[in-house]
Amino acid sequence: MTQAASLRGIRRSFGAGPAALDHVDLELREGEVHALLGENGAGKTTLMRILAGLDRPDEGTVEVAGQPAGEFSPRALRERGVAMVQQHFTLVPTLTAGENLALARPSGRLRPGSRQARRRVEELAERYGLPVRADVPVDRLSVGEEQRLEILRALDADARLLILDEPTAVLVDAEAETLLRVCRSLADDGRAIVIITHRLSEVFAGCDRVTVLRRGAVVCAGDPVSGHDRASLATLMVGENSPHRNAGPVPHSASPTSRHGESDVSARRLGHLRPEPADAVSLRLDGAGRGRLQPLDLEVRAGEVLGVAGVDGNGQFELEELLAGIAAPDRGSVTVDGTPVPVGAPRERVAEGIAYVPADRYRRALAGPLTLADNLELGRGDRHRPPAARRRARVEPVLAEWDVRGSGPSALASSLSGGNAQKLVLARELAAGPRLVVAAQPTRGLDPEAARMVSERILAAAADGAAVVWFGAELDELFAVADRLIVLVGGRATDPFTPPYDRGAVGLAMAGGLPA
Repeated sequence: MTQAASLRGIRRSFGAGPAALDHVDLELREGEVHALLGENGAGKTTLMRILAGLDRPDEGTVEVAGQPAGEFSPRALRERGVAMVQQHFTLVPTLTAGENLALARPSGRLRPGSRQARRRVEELAERYGLPVRADVPVDRLSVGEEQRLEILRALDADARLLILDEPTAVLVDAEAETLLRVCRSLADDGRAIVIITHRLSEVFAGCDRVTVLRRGAVVCAGDPVSGHDRASLATLMVGENSPHRNAGPVPHSASPTSRHGESDVSARRLGHLRPEPADAVSLRLDGAGRGRLQPLDLEVRAGEVLGVAGVDGNGQFELEELLAGIAAPDRGSVTVDGTPVPVGAPRERVAEGIAYVPADRYRRALAGPLTLADNLELGRGDRHRPPAARRRARVEPVLAEWDVRGSGPSALASSLSGGNAQKLVLARELAAGPRLVVAAQPTRGLDPEAARMVSERILAAAADGAAVVWFGAELDELFAVADRLIVLVGGRATDPFTPPYDRGAVGLAMAGGLPA
């Protein structure tokens, strides 16, 4: 196959400490889908940002289609046919999906015509099977729709080398399968596709070769996927001596061990089994509804994990906002032990014992320009700033306990990789022993070991008596953690499913095949 890009001896460091990339070599070929694996912080995104012109190496060379890259800028590399869909969205929230698509293309107009932009989104969405509401402002789209729009923008540029950073992290199984088929079709058309992913199932389902990075170095260089299995790739990603490697089998790359039956390894490792749900109702929704979410009656008791499944855009976002107190219901009520969930008041939410892990950690959970210490204390810290030494002494053990890999309490939250940012959020939200945990895709974009840690800590909160509502994009994960499971479809909730879960029945419900 013809070489699409070649990176040789790439080194990149950010201040003191080990290099983010330590003399990395990578070869990409036209006509193939290449998987790039590694733990959070392994250097995958940094390497691809260099290829896309979003960053530049300290050392090494980059060639695209056999020619030196030259200028490192997004425009220069895009003109060479390289496009990258980043894990963290780059959309303009006040513009519609169609306008965002048009703005990514060369144009002399500041604000493109809405009718033409809408038609283009609809055309691309139909061609690639990635539906997006074209005439809706981005800040009203769901996270899944935003991800699909980012992918459509890259496909619209007709890139010859397309980089997708965790593209299926917010997509449900059927959408992920569709995207993999799109990637295969694009590769068959002669393009080179790079997928950064933590889902090993996707590697075997849709990729030709695989490269694995560990702590900034290549440990597997473009091997054929057929030469590996899940166990060998997991070992390459995390090494032989990972502290969690003996935690038991994992249903897929981002799921904890099942809580149900004799295989309940996760709960046993925590030193106790989850108690039966308490008599008192911890969370109650009485006819609560908002926007597309129809009136919903629901109870979640102390010690229980309720899973929420559904194709993205069917009311999950509205339910998440109601439970977290971001928005008030249009009708009905949401209470915790009889007390209404405080709306628009994060400190009051924290005081009521409600922990919130949002689907979009950067928009709703972290303040990038603030330090790790400041982010750990948002809504919880002293109103008067204590001395630096006391803050460091208080924060450093928390960062160590959660394995947040950064440059210490004074580092900016914006410097963290996605997985480390998520662990920082969990460290803050679960610190005070909450009564209610609202967790929206808490393992999204995490490597297997980080996902296991996050899952076990949330299950530990349930074991300690918290009510947990877990919004998930992957059925295997929800089946593993949930005591009951509801499906949202068209803004309505099905009757709860209980273990052992029937995948076919749940899938049919997600497709609207069961009455709500």
